[in-house]
Amino acid sequence: MSNQETVFFIWEDKEFEGVIEKEYEYSFLISVHNPTEDMVTKYTNRMIVSKKVCRIAK
Repeated sequence: MSNQETVFFIWEDKEFEGVIEKEYEYSFLISVHNPTEDMVTKYTNRMIVSKKVCRIAK
């Protein structure tokens, strides 16, 4: 998986889209495209998300 690849993920029962900034062994650091206010406040628009809940945009 490469950086700057677009992925979709589920968080709190909603689907979000983002770009991979960094890959870890079991997760990704993702810059979220359509963040909620809560994401912006708590996570500053970037979240670490498990690879298990991500799918690659094609």
